Amino acid sequence: MRHDGRFQFRWRECGAGEPVLLLHGLMGEVDHWEATLETLGSFCRPMALELPIFDPSLSEISLPSLGEWARMFLNAQRIPRAIVGGNSLGGHVAMELALAHPDRVSGLILTGPSGLLERSYTRGVPHRPNSQWVREKMQEVFYDPALVTSERVEEVLRVVSTRDSALRVLQAARASKHRNMEDCLPTINIPTCIIWGEEDRITPPEVARRFHALLADSDLFLVPRCGHAPMLEQPEVFNAILAGWLLQRALGREQPALAGRAVA
Repeated sequence: MRHDGRFQFRWRECGAGEPVLLLHGLMGEVDHWEATLETLGSFCRPMALELPIFDPSLSEISLPSLGEWARMFLNAQRIPRAIVGGNSLGGHVAMELALAHPDRVSGLILTGPSGLLERSYTRGVPHRPNSQWVREKMQEVFYDPALVTSERVEEVLRVVSTRDSALRVLQAARASKHRNMEDCLPTINIPTCIIWGEEDRITPPEVARRFHALLADSDLFLVPRCGHAPMLEQPEVFNAILAGWLLQRALGREQPALAGRAVA
């Protein structure tokens, strides 16, 4: 955690060198990138930034405001340009930043982002969410039901247990649905790594293929037996794909990666 003027940023990082900024999803947190930070930290400077979705100082939750938050963080760290990516809402924010400030983003990492089509797991949020409702929604996120543990259910329940928090979840979800990227994506021409779960029920694989078709300089990797959060459900596979792509395509240290390869 660090205060920069009137802003308070929370993030985790490790390593040194080329900065890679990772953004979590709507119900995610920086700890969800822990294994990825450890893997990438051996050859670059990965950072997982907390988005201020539940920070009351951010009065408006929108894609531009969250993208601006990421830009201000880069400013605070004196980072002129970074590879930026994220899961779900975080991937959408990364694209928003790349569109608004193309000089600040040298590459993109997208895994299950909103922006084209999303079957939102926040629909029908009750005024007082209970454990059963949270469990049912989380089962839409993961392919393996064993990953929907009581601990994870309670973590999410704590986040949405107050009316203000539940309303902010809805506000963020609506913002992502209303910001369609179809017409904007062809204008993004930077190396982009798309890693997608083959069993993603929130943003199905056909959405990944559409992103791949619209983003001119993109590589698509599909992860079998995996849902909406590959970095949590298949961390070893996800991290191996991402590390290889960064070294080969974004950092230019080896020969170009094979585009569109499915990973077993």
